[in-house]
Amino acid sequence: MSIKIRDNFLQAQIGGDSDMQREKTALFVMAFFLAGIERFFPVIPVLPWLKIGLFHAVVMVWIFRFGFLDALAFVFIRQWVIMAFFGFAFLPFLLGMTGTAASVLFGALLIKSQKFGIIAIGIFCAIIHKITQLLVLYFVMGGNFVWQWQLPIMLAVSLVTGALTGILAYKINEILVENAPAAKSFDFTDSADSAGVYPIRPLGIAALLVVIAATFVFESYFFYAAVFAAALIASKFLDCKLLTPFEFFKRYGIFIFALLISAVFSNYQSALHHTVKISLWFFLTPFFQQFGFYRLFYGALVKVFPKKYSQTLSIGAVMPQIFPGVLEEIPNMLKSVFKNPKDAAQILARKSSDLLTQWKKK
Repeated sequence: MSIKIRDNFLQAQIGGDSDMQREKTALFVMAFFLAGIERFFPVIPVLPWLKIGLFHAVVMVWIFRFGFLDALAFVFIRQWVIMAFFGFAFLPFLLGMTGTAASVLFGALLIKSQKFGIIAIGIFCAIIHKITQLLVLYFVMGGNFVWQWQLPIMLAVSLVTGALTGILAYKINEILVENAPAAKSFDFTDSADSAGVYPIRPLGIAALLVVIAATFVFESYFFYAAVFAAALIASKFLDCKLLTPFEFFKRYGIFIFALLISAVFSNYQSALHHTVKISLWFFLTPFFQQFGFYRLFYGALVKVFPKKYSQTLSIGAVMPQIFPGVLEEIPNMLKSVFKNPKDAAQILARKSSDLLTQWKKK
């Protein structure tokens, strides 16, 4: 079965630029639908970084059809859209980007080898993604992160989620051409303004990154308290709205709780230092928006990726205009999927096509 899937999957051919743009646009919307669906699943208190990763099905299709670097541009610009809507937090951003980048690279190598089926590739990519995240957590916690009991759980989950994303990727690729909506022209240089109204303040962003780097060097509660006090004072002068204690713990509490649970099985005092450090990173989140980090991040993508990948960035740049419609439509799509689970991929493609058609009429 895996050989047949692999052979059929690799036979996909790309048409002209308009066909490519049409397919990429549809895939973008599908990815956001899949990412949005995951927000309906409860977070495991002791493993908040354990996700199903449904959108990786789209990533695999992207690698097959457009190549490794284009897929990398896709996952970065997708993260940019997510940041624009749900805010930026340094550690989740670091976990998401390192895990996804590692799985994209590994997936591209497996695809190039042509020795594995799409389901096997999905499983391997899921495993690499989760192992990378554990390694990053181990690093930022200064080695005081007990991963041994988490790894078997995450590997077992990867077998299921990887197979699921592999099957979904195969189905999406099968129906992509016939369900993709008509192409539309985009101007990525202007569309980036949809990320927010805050101007870029390079010095402010640089200062935040220096502070985060300094927390690796000065591991003391006195330093953390000094940064916290300075941030409170700066927020008044910069008119930066910080999260209330309730909002803070509602958004980041489960993440902090999971790190503390891990600390119980490690060097508690040292692990507590690192947990406080990461809590401070979360506290600084509003300043990234205030200093125009979203615009800076987008501008960096445009500079880093060669011009041949500007089409992917341009399509991604208009996604903030479409994303609210995706979030509104997810409950209806889930009802349709529950009624006909075998047609999940077809329903996903149809909803994506309908949403883009409605958006184009506006």
